[in-house]
Amino acid sequence: MTKRLSPRRDERGQTELVIVFPVAMLLVLLLVQGALWFLGRSVATDAAADGARAAAVVGGTDASGEQAAQSDLRQLAGPMLHATTVTATRSAGRIEVTVSGTAESIFPGLSLPVTASAAQPIERFTSP
Repeated sequence: MTKRLSPRRDERGQTELVIVFPVAMLLVLLLVQGALWFLGRSVATDAAADGARAAAVVGGTDASGEQAAQSDLRQLAGPMLHATTVTATRSAGRIEVTVSGTAESIFPGLSLPVTASAAQPIERFTSP
């Protein structure tokens, strides 16, 4: 004699799957979006650091720092950063380069801003 399961008992697994699967997919997509934002921030940080180093050397200018950061962005950013801006400011023996942009998004309409800054002391010759 075989025992038949009631229809209600058979559907319980499907009902749980219908509830759990969308939540699991959302968590995976959020994890991927977080990774894209982190990668964009890492690229912006690297570009800002390279720009600050280029502007801090003897004879370096704000424009040379901005150009170095833009060059890094062209090489590294690819589709990871959009609408990037680079600014360099000097103040009291220090140069600061700031890179801003928007990270790539897999969700329509989501805009995640990325900003990274790097500062370096300006190099200069001193007499002994």
